Amino acid sequence: MKLFSMFFVRNTPKLICALMVAMALEGNAHGFPHHTVLSGPGNAKITPILLYHHIQDLPAKASAPFRRWSLSPEKFAAHMDWVAVHGFHTITMEQLIGHLKHGLALPLKPMVLSFDDGWKDNYSVVFPILKKHRFTATFFIITDSVGHSAFMNWEQILQMSAAGMDIQAHTLTHPKLSRLPHEEAQHEIVESKRILENHLKKTVTVLAYPYGSYNEDVIRITKSAGYEGAVTVSGLNDGYLFRADQSYTLDRYAIEGGENLEYLAHAKDF
Repeated sequence: MKLFSMFFVRNTPKLICALMVAMALEGNAHGFPHHTVLSGPGNAKITPILLYHHIQDLPAKASAPFRRWSLSPEKFAAHMDWVAVHGFHTITMEQLIGHLKHGLALPLKPMVLSFDDGWKDNYSVVFPILKKHRFTATFFIITDSVGHSAFMNWEQILQMSAAGMDIQAHTLTHPKLSRLPHEEAQHEIVESKRILENHLKKTVTVLAYPYGSYNEDVIRITKSAGYEGAVTVSGLNDGYLFRADQSYTLDRYAIEGGENLEYLAHAKDF
């Protein structure tokens, strides 16, 4: 079982898809992220979608959540060195959705690097390392947090967008969407897209569900709002392991602070 959360873009009979899902469940029971099976235009692709949060050095008394979701700058730089050495070509979620929905070509060995929330260290630490490698990445922004002390401001976000980084939506306030009444979920999904588009002067096409939380109503709202796809988190998909169209439930593997480069390198045989 490979390390990364990934999906397959291929025309596969439903019976085979079901068998793949069963195998994925077995793998997940052993602590590995499951595979998401997709049908879509284009040739078969295996694309890891990685999820990072904080890239920072932590004080000794940092809380458990910060320790879990933070990587040191040195460890993140080592991850990016590994990605480069092993010949992966980074693509954005916008490119990936373009492949799924419109058959746009992807490079060999594609990989998506994604970053949630819009933390300030995404600009001060991540952005320079990505530029060093000429990598692209997707940053999912909580719009109501922009400009607050721990988060990027609009000037920084716009600078990253101008440099080729992909800026997408992560709702207004980061709620668990599946637990909200319809009108509140709709407001979070629609307004965050509108605000980003007003600042970026470009269309926002992808939503990241906070906490990986969604249900059928959330998917319907996301589609009707004009998003072409959405991402969740491995193991936090509300039980939806198989759908005819999974472009609104794309699975990502969340990188935790305790994971080291040796564990990451298990994916080298893609």
